[in-house]
Amino acid sequence: GLDAAEFLATNRLRRRTTQVRSAFFHRASKDAPLPPATELLKNRSHHGLHLKLALFYLWAAGSENPDSRTGDVHTVRGYYDSDVAELFGFPITDVNGKRRIANARKRLAGLRPPGQPSLAETPKSDEGEVRLLDIEPREGRTPVIRLLKEDGSGEKYCPPGAPGSGGKYYKLPVEFWTAGWHLHLSGSAVVAMLVLQHMKKTTHKTELWVNPTFRQRHFGFSEDTWYKGANELVDFGLADRITKVIREPFEDESRRIRHTFVFDLENLRVASPPDPALLIHEEKVAEAAEEAY
Repeated sequence: GLDAAEFLATNRLRRRTTQVRSAFFHRASKDAPLPPATELLKNRSHHGLHLKLALFYLWAAGSENPDSRTGDVHTVRGYYDSDVAELFGFPITDVNGKRRIANARKRLAGLRPPGQPSLAETPKSDEGEVRLLDIEPREGRTPVIRLLKEDGSGEKYCPPGAPGSGGKYYKLPVEFWTAGWHLHLSGSAVVAMLVLQHMKKTTHKTELWVNPTFRQRHFGFSEDTWYKGANELVDFGLADRITKVIREPFEDESRRIRHTFVFDLENLRVASPPDPALLIHEEKVAEAAEEAY
């Protein structure tokens, strides 16, 4: 996975950042549809693969430079499922890895398995609907993948910062991929990372607190999902957690605990994920100890 990420970043993508518009994980109100990131968290296959694959296509197709052969912008072609599977840590010989990538990509395009109507053909209220990609099959060749708007609406993609594009956006440094954070962080942790960066831009305070009402209204995921992801960032050394005891007015005892976090996306550049070889060694030692027991 690390080798594939480095090759892609250096040889195809010019080490560019991944631009993520806030509409991917933030909604205007509680009555609005769940943002795509929250919908994708509902699929728990392979460590948040669907969510991270959506970010991968924002990375791969986010450039405004047109295809040298077709003139198309915000498209990718020539990306075999086996190559993308390798990027996400599946063994090269793992057929299931290629199948999971293909199925996850269909989900991002609003498609369902054969025999079921596509999400694109069902009402907007259908649970789980996201349309982040358009897939153009090509017989005997890899499909053409076109980005759609990050809010899951199926509208044409417009890059952040372009005239009339609107919306706040954040840049994941290339190290999110080349250092292997896409391999180590769960889907919950990736969303928590984006939420913390979003909250950081809305306040002058260093310590970031996500109010439960605000979390439900604008992000739509549960308290368990939030703390699982945020605490994972702390465990990996990407964020700091500060615990405070809170006393309400007119109470003589402090009865509530509040966890705040300190985070910056630049931490992805300077922190180091665990050594994969060391993790594998530790797993083997643990398995041997279990067998001996």
